[in-house]
Amino acid sequence: LSLHDALPIWNESRTGRRGILLNTEIAQGTQPRSHLQGLRAVAVLEIAKGVAAIIFSIWLLTFREKDLGDMMANLLDRLHIDPAHDFAVKLVSMADRITPQKVEIAAAIAVLYALIRFTEGYGLWNARTWAEYFALISGAAYLPWEVWEFLRRPNWFHATLILINIAVVLYIAYVRFAVHREHLQHPTPRAG
Repeated sequence: LSLHDALPIWNESRTGRRGILLNTEIAQGTQPRSHLQGLRAVAVLEIAKGVAAIIFSIWLLTFREKDLGDMMANLLDRLHIDPAHDFAVKLVSMADRITPQKVEIAAAIAVLYALIRFTEGYGLWNARTWAEYFALISGAAYLPWEVWEFLRRPNWFHATLILINIAVVLYIAYVRFAVHREHLQHPTPRAG
């Protein structure tokens, strides 16, 4: 007896009368194929975020053994900013306080973020319910921060981030409600 055989749902179309239809999508905890393309589009977005985080992590590690205070002073000099200006002194001082260990910690956090995005992408690609809930919660959690950033510094970049995030959250919510509605219309029979 396979898992496929163990989870039947009622359906009239297969037997011509009310009977049992085996459904591998329910057995695997996945969503109907009608939502698969949309979920996979969101999965690609999440995987792209993970790849960007890995690239950022590698880039951060290139600064591990560099004197960031000197680098900041050279950058300010190239930008023709007076090194005696209070702003320039603060920037160089902040850069001097960044140790190789702090760079490694920041890179490790970026890798952890990437692993979370890859896991979510995998789950969405395979239409896993847990990944849909995770995408819904994590996407909604970013919205207040993104709106705040847009209100502080309105620009096309922040506006685009907000619109993409709202679209993802609304789509995932739509999928969850559509699946719930489908489940209510075609409930699985209870054993016993």
